[in-house]
Amino acid sequence: MEAFQAVLREGRGKGEARKLRRQGYIPAIIYGGELGNKPLAVLAKTIIRHLKGEVSEAKIWKLNIEGIGEKDVIIKDVQKHPVTGAVLHVDFYEITYGQLISLAVPIKIVGEAVGVKKGGTLEILMDEVEIECLPRNMVEELEVDVSHLDLGDTLFVRDIKVPEGIKITEDPDQPVVTVVAPEEEETPEEGEEEVLTEE
Repeated sequence: MEAFQAVLREGRGKGEARKLRRQGYIPAIIYGGELGNKPLAVLAKTIIRHLKGEVSEAKIWKLNIEGIGEKDVIIKDVQKHPVTGAVLHVDFYEITYGQLISLAVPIKIVGEAVGVKKGGTLEILMDEVEIECLPRNMVEELEVDVSHLDLGDTLFVRDIKVPEGIKITEDPDQPVVTVVAPEEEETPEEGEEEVLTEE
């Protein structure tokens, strides 16, 4: 996979950020690892090519910093323009192999709940969970099978099955998905029906 191309930067502030964008770079920061917290300028075309749509923390990327070399990183945050969607700033976290990392992993719902087949509605209350693991045990998503859920059933964080080496750090009693029973339509009472008929 093509690496993000970056250089260390000295300047800070909005003026510096505008100058970088005119030069084809996007402001960023890298933290963790040997470098500590360092401001970067990342080549915009490599960012635009890869960071379309939602960006998951649960993916390892290559970041090539001029004069330093290539780093394995995860993306902790992407700031985008609220109107245009253009990337304004990126937070990278350098991975140190052998050390635990904390990251948010998307939840993938699989199966059709029994309760949905009966007319209920599946409500998704969490779309990602925080996990802790070694980099080698990282997963890009966690599957949650909802096919056994009936009307009124709820699946909690404690019910999510995770591969060996992964620990979910969320509250185990936090609800993830629930099947809501369909609302019963109110039938008009006899008196009300008669009034409507007379009109």
